[in-house]
Amino acid sequence: MSELNRMLSDLSSQQNSEKRLAVASIPSVWSFRFARVVLALVATLVGATGISWAVSVGSEKALLATPMLTPEPVFAEPAPKALPSPTQKVVKSEVSYVAMKATPVVAAVEPTFETKAETKPTEQISEPVLMAKVETVKAAPVQEKVEQEASLSVETIELTGEQLADIAYDKAQKRAQVGDTQKAIAFLRDAVKYNPSHIAATNQLAGLLYGRSQLREAENVLRKGISANPNSATLKLTLARMYQQSGSEESALNVLSSSVNLLDGEQVRFVSMRAALAQKLGKNLEAKQSYQWLTEQEPMDGRWWLGLGVSAEKTGANEEAANAYGKAVQSGGLSNQSVNFARQRLVYLQNLKQGATDGR
Repeated sequence: MSELNRMLSDLSSQQNSEKRLAVASIPSVWSFRFARVVLALVATLVGATGISWAVSVGSEKALLATPMLTPEPVFAEPAPKALPSPTQKVVKSEVSYVAMKATPVVAAVEPTFETKAETKPTEQISEPVLMAKVETVKAAPVQEKVEQEASLSVETIELTGEQLADIAYDKAQKRAQVGDTQKAIAFLRDAVKYNPSHIAATNQLAGLLYGRSQLREAENVLRKGISANPNSATLKLTLARMYQQSGSEESALNVLSSSVNLLDGEQVRFVSMRAALAQKLGKNLEAKQSYQWLTEQEPMDGRWWLGLGVSAEKTGANEEAANAYGKAVQSGGLSNQSVNFARQRLVYLQNLKQGATDGR
């Protein structure tokens, strides 16, 4: 016991306590747990900050993102019942916050061609969709060019025979004006071939051929023209003059024997030529009928009354002839020689009538 008391006294004494080495105190269990919690919180904050920065940078460089990115729910591992840790709660709240913030940032990014190579494998980018957009952009100018080319069309207009005949007739007039009758005749032949009813071309062609002494060919051209235009007074008059100048007055009168009412024009000229030919050929009745028609159309023309008087006198219609001679003198439009002739015939017929009365 004494030895034990001595040892206890030595331990309790101040000198012995100073001479001995100080032994470090062992921390308690609660102190150790608090330190772990502090370190876990620091590490969690640093990790959350790094994740947020990485997500923001990646979203700004993303080329194409899925239109709707549904955040996957983050589940924290359940803490052991024996030892609940505040670190796990912090990790759960921070990670959930980062995942929810990623959705609007990624959806708002416009796709560009520069960031295609920088897209991370973790982001779901549809490569076929990107290629389809590129092909559409390239195909648009090509389609527009094809539509422009398709709008350019060549329209072929087919001219009728009448239009071709008019064109050839105009060319003939230009050649005739410069005295090139040979080419004018060639163009007129084309005009008549395209349109046999072209009266002007037929008439001019016959005249040019007649002027070149091609009488038979000119006659054939007119005959064909009259066959195509049976009521053309112009073509009949041209053929009748051609016959008259050639000495074929009977043929000329036959050409003019058609009905006047069916003619398309120039009726007065037509009938006046027929009356003169008939009177010259001694066909007085036909001449009288023609002059009678003319006096009805132009009663103030003394020529027709004079012709009627002569024709009527030759047919024995003296009273009708005297009446015609009297109107020829009154109507005027005659030369002095014709007026004197009409007066002489009028006096003769009056004396003839008076003599016949006296003889009774």
